[in-house]
Amino acid sequence: MTELRAWQKEAFDAWRAVGHRAIVEAVTGTGKTRVGIAAMVAARSMNQQVLVVVPTIDLLEQWYTEVKLLLPSVSVGRRGNGHRDDFRHSSVLITTVQSAIMAGASQPRPGALLIADEVHRYGTDGFARVFSDRFDHRLGLTATLERQDEGVDTYIRPYFETVVPGCDFTRGRRDNVLAPVRVMTVAIDFTPDERKKFDEHDAVARDARKNLISKFGCVAAPFGEFMKDVTALADQRDLPEGRLASRYLSAFSKRRALLADCSGKIAALGTLAPALASSDRSIVFSETKQSAETGSAVLRDHGVKSSAYSSGLDRLARTRVLQQFRTGALTNLVAPRVLDEGIDVPAVDVGVIIASSSSRRQMIQRMGRVLRPKPGDRAAAFVILYVPGTAEDPALGAHEAFLEQLLDIAEEQVDIPLQQAAGRLTEWLTRPIEKPAQPARRPVDLPSFIEPTPAVTAPAESRHGTDATTQTVGEIPGGYDMMLRYAATLPAKHARVVIDVLGLGGRPPRSIAEVARMEGVAFEEIITMRQAAIERVRALVTTGPQNITRKQGA
Repeated sequence: MTELRAWQKEAFDAWRAVGHRAIVEAVTGTGKTRVGIAAMVAARSMNQQVLVVVPTIDLLEQWYTEVKLLLPSVSVGRRGNGHRDDFRHSSVLITTVQSAIMAGASQPRPGALLIADEVHRYGTDGFARVFSDRFDHRLGLTATLERQDEGVDTYIRPYFETVVPGCDFTRGRRDNVLAPVRVMTVAIDFTPDERKKFDEHDAVARDARKNLISKFGCVAAPFGEFMKDVTALADQRDLPEGRLASRYLSAFSKRRALLADCSGKIAALGTLAPALASSDRSIVFSETKQSAETGSAVLRDHGVKSSAYSSGLDRLARTRVLQQFRTGALTNLVAPRVLDEGIDVPAVDVGVIIASSSSRRQMIQRMGRVLRPKPGDRAAAFVILYVPGTAEDPALGAHEAFLEQLLDIAEEQVDIPLQQAAGRLTEWLTRPIEKPAQPARRPVDLPSFIEPTPAVTAPAESRHGTDATTQTVGEIPGGYDMMLRYAATLPAKHARVVIDVLGLGGRPPRSIAEVARMEGVAFEEIITMRQAAIERVRALVTTGPQNITRKQGA
């Protein structure tokens, strides 16, 4: 077995330290399977049998292949997808959860190890039957421990007892487990007819939501809890509140479908096609089978070797498409949710999102697909298409924690018109991300509210410019000194934000998300403050430091 990465060893050690019962959260692409295999090795050293439970046939075969490759001396069996191995001939048995809970399913000796991959999937009355007392050691693996119902608190946490630190995007990027990434957001307008229909459904949904909250006690937030309340009410169709809930769900679904199948987004794929054709591989994340098929057809018409990958294909056809994607016979897939979880795909250069998701887990899965390391340390790129003024609009909080996490590790972020998108994406694919220089700086007087430190080091390169040509502090002659002097003229909170996010106080730069939490400021505002400070210092370098004047307000 190959050596564990730093985070994998830390997670494995933490799991053992809490009594071999815990869940490890690690975002897609960082290698959480290896933590499971390390636990498997430890179990076999104690003569424990091991049951690995997975939710899909694809994961069944992936786990089997991985274990056979890394642990060739271990007897490994499969149960599911036509296989009926058992513990009489296997010390490690990999099974789908459906096979594991069937009557007469093969059971290990008491005291065994259970490894539950994609453990968030098992928070239901039926699947939770796999959580047996015969397993002394228990390891859950997931990208994010999240469900829309109460299954995590009811079934999963009580059984595994603890959640230990794994690997988030920030850790993955810092350890070079994930590829560097650039992010592009592109506004796409509705047609007049689409806008009219959307506004009609939106008005119905907004009115119904307001009344469901004020008259019938549905919780306003978080949105997942609101939807649970509404879905429960919708079952009572003979009551006014049930009919209102059904009206809301219908309008919500129609509004979402309009966003997912927006004709402008499909047409935009044709505009992006030259850039996608120049990429090694790309995935377009859609919402519906129809948009996947239509989008793929548009890309093929523009010379991209593309295929839809959806529930419209039978299992054999899906297997064939994935194999063609792996070999390069296809360089693009357009896929709705069926590709989000449990499917092994090769390294992808570009992810295009044409349909947002209210599921944080789904967006994290999509992110992990694109951020896997690539040959030659190539950077990844995300292109997010959105309709302004809707729930997809980043300015209105769309993509929630997904976009915050993505921007927090992004080397570059732009919001540009569609006409410029293909050119910028092509340029990104041909321009590697250079590691920032670390120029020395002279000691300077710090603002009174910053504690001086003996060693003042240069901050990391700015990552969130609004234009590809934007200079960072390190690229501006005298920029560090000038930035500190400029920060001293700002109101205290504003100055703290600038100094923390740029790492000007002798400490490493803090993440945008961390500064947002500390100061109670939206991360979009922090990005704006940061860029405004850089632009101001660029101007000051030209006009001279004597033109710095104390700012009021903020």
